[in-house]
Amino acid sequence: MSFVDDLDGKELDLDDAHTISWSWVGVDYQLDVSSANLEKIENGKVPVSKLLEVSTRIGGRRQSTAPRVRSTTPQDSGDRARRDTAAIRQWATEAGYEISPRGRLPKEIIEAYEAEA
Repeated sequence: MSFVDDLDGKELDLDDAHTISWSWVGVDYQLDVSSANLEKIENGKVPVSKLLEVSTRIGGRRQSTAPRVRSTTPQDSGDRARRDTAAIRQWATEAGYEISPRGRLPKEIIEAYEAEA
């Protein structure tokens, strides 16, 4: 098995081969370098653009090929967030429902409140 320095293309002795695993913006990369090139990397003498060019991508996030589109129609959860939950809780208590003073309102109580309104 032989290793090649990913920065300069020279063959590496097994005793002088260093495999570097690193990440950039959530993507994982790997490269093999000599001790001399490892020192250059550690001292900041190799630009990230060069490291990205010579490294092998081994994992990390994948970007969607489809553009993100936001819905212009209000969603059900957004409508609920705008409701006056304090008024719903007060109505539910007065109507005999057992309801906690905090947390998500049960769908059935919201529907019953809206039916009464």
